[in-house]
Amino acid sequence: MKLGRTELSSLLLALAAIASVLVVLATRSAPTTTERDARAKNLVPVWHEDEISRVRLQRGDSVVELERTSDGFVVKTPTPEPADDAAAQKLVSGIGFLTPVRRLEGGDLHAHGLDRPRATLAFDMGGKKYVLALGDDAPSPSGAAYVALDGAGASRVAAVIPAEAAKLFATSTDDLRRRALVTLGERDVKELVLERPDGKLTLSRAGALGFRLDGGPRASRDATQPLFTALTRLTATRFLDVRAAEEARGSAPLTRVTLTPRDGKLSKAMLELGGACPAAPSELVVIVRSPLARAACVSADVLGPLSLEKAALDDRYPLAARKDEIEALTLERDGKKLTLERQGTSFRLRAPSEANVTLDAGNRRLEAMTRAPAETVEHPDAKALGFEPPHGAVVARVVGDDDQAHEERLELGKTAPDGTLYVRRDDGRVLALGREAARAFAVDTTLLRSLKVLDFALSSLVELELSAPEHQLVRRAPNGFELAEPPGFSDDGELTTDAVLALGSLTAVRFVADEDDGTFGLATPLCTARVRLDANDAGAPEHTLRVGRATPGGYFAALAGAPGVFVVERGVALRLSTLLVSRAAFMVEPSTLARVTLRTPQRELVLERRGGELVAKSADVPVAAVSNALEALASLRAEAALHTGPARASEGFAAPALTVELEPSPGLGNRRVYRFGGADSYRDEVVRTARAEGIDATFAVADTKLRPLLDLF
Repeated sequence: MKLGRTELSSLLLALAAIASVLVVLATRSAPTTTERDARAKNLVPVWHEDEISRVRLQRGDSVVELERTSDGFVVKTPTPEPADDAAAQKLVSGIGFLTPVRRLEGGDLHAHGLDRPRATLAFDMGGKKYVLALGDDAPSPSGAAYVALDGAGASRVAAVIPAEAAKLFATSTDDLRRRALVTLGERDVKELVLERPDGKLTLSRAGALGFRLDGGPRASRDATQPLFTALTRLTATRFLDVRAAEEARGSAPLTRVTLTPRDGKLSKAMLELGGACPAAPSELVVIVRSPLARAACVSADVLGPLSLEKAALDDRYPLAARKDEIEALTLERDGKKLTLERQGTSFRLRAPSEANVTLDAGNRRLEAMTRAPAETVEHPDAKALGFEPPHGAVVARVVGDDDQAHEERLELGKTAPDGTLYVRRDDGRVLALGREAARAFAVDTTLLRSLKVLDFALSSLVELELSAPEHQLVRRAPNGFELAEPPGFSDDGELTTDAVLALGSLTAVRFVADEDDGTFGLATPLCTARVRLDANDAGAPEHTLRVGRATPGGYFAALAGAPGVFVVERGVALRLSTLLVSRAAFMVEPSTLARVTLRTPQRELVLERRGGELVAKSADVPVAAVSNALEALASLRAEAALHTGPARASEGFAAPALTVELEPSPGLGNRRVYRFGGADSYRDEVVRTARAEGIDATFAVADTKLRPLLDLF
């Protein structure tokens, strides 16, 4: 058949395309010009790491073999076993990136022991075989050696390689073995059985959030995690022959571990731990029975987590889920409902009303519920505790360790007169939550409240009235503030500013209730703070804060006329219950003094000015001690005033621990007398009571500030 011009052109194009494909297939293992240029410094001119199928290293009678399979490399020991990925990668990459110090030419290609090599490293790449032969040590650089590359039909290449590259030929089978003795992680395990000298313990998978302990109550996730972590970190420090390991451990007590995987395609792991390692007595012998028999030495520290007492595994939290695992939560109680859903970087409240909730507020509420401290109720009476029927329920939609959505349910029982709430978990365990923990399970609107309670500038304050430690009234003055009550005292600028700022930037740690139920200590408050603001400013002109009893994280508080009970930081309560009297009564400039008399019940010590310096009259007082005492006097300031008015009998001024009389140089002030009484504690600090003559108030001075003065005696 005669072909036309068009048909002939098409045929020729097709033949050309086929020829091109054949050329590509025939030359695909040949290096391109670009590749040759890029690898000019490497000993192996062509390198396709993904085509390495086998590596065989021989030193005398010792042979190390590495072979690629569909699941990665295996190392040929008496029984093939998976190779350590990192070790195999290090060996293979080391071959590919062998970089000579210098290349050899001519007769040197077969000299220097290259034809009678100490070791050979053969590798198969892309169906072609290559051999690296290690010759004699090279004279320089230190540790270098001669090596030759043969194979793939190319001419021999010989070179000197550095010491680090020569170490490839010292790779042993143990170097390539996988050192992790347990490859099943917590997420992979269906059941863990620990047979210990003191008894047997079983953890069985219970849903996607953890395990049951011996088929009963839920195990603590916080306690089981270190146990599984210890197993996954069970790493061989050195390998042993199985029979030699059995002989070495002798009759030592054993801990047997059996791990059954969730995936039926994976093999069960069984191992035994016990006995001292023959090469390192401080280490422990481990024999793996399944899935592959092998033995090794490991750090003895692993026995700590595996020896955990059964009681420590008992979970006493209401929910197994952690706050960051909860996607949605519904709380139903006594006919009321609260639904909270996670939405990206925030939450959405669906009930009792629709509203956005900040991420912090939502997470705080979930944390309070999931990690509420509780006590186990032994032999609970379900009916008596309000579970027949339950008073409510919590349903959490959780993303488990299988990345699937699951439900966790908690039943709510009755609330006892003392505020205790009883809850029943899905494993049947009944817990008792104290009044404070139970507040997280109330259906309320606290999630909607802004944590910013008050916000006003320092300049807006007209008047501040405080109730503790005694009645105080601060008013704005032309140059700051003045203390109107108690009368006759100057205010301490720093303490006054701190108190005003504490109110002006009042931020709640958290809201705990919609209204006061009488349990927050607000009826008999620790302190009350009333603030009156400039009428020209926006917002209410007056606010009153009541601070109640202490609670974890701070103190309960409420703002008059505003709904909600919240917690304020401890520092806020302390600033608002501090006497704002000036603390400068004890400050003095030693350079103005002519004489200082220090007196204890046992002794008197006098410092007099001589030659422009205050020195001790008594020669037995060290100069350094006098210097330290004068520095202490110069910086002596009270922590705060404890109260105004006369000294109290309990304060120790009938027989002061120390009296200080200060006599100034002429024209430089008036005589002063300070008395320091008994030791006490003020806001977690050891102090001494103190009074300055002419000031009708008792102060607290840190004992550490007085120590240089007392040390003179």
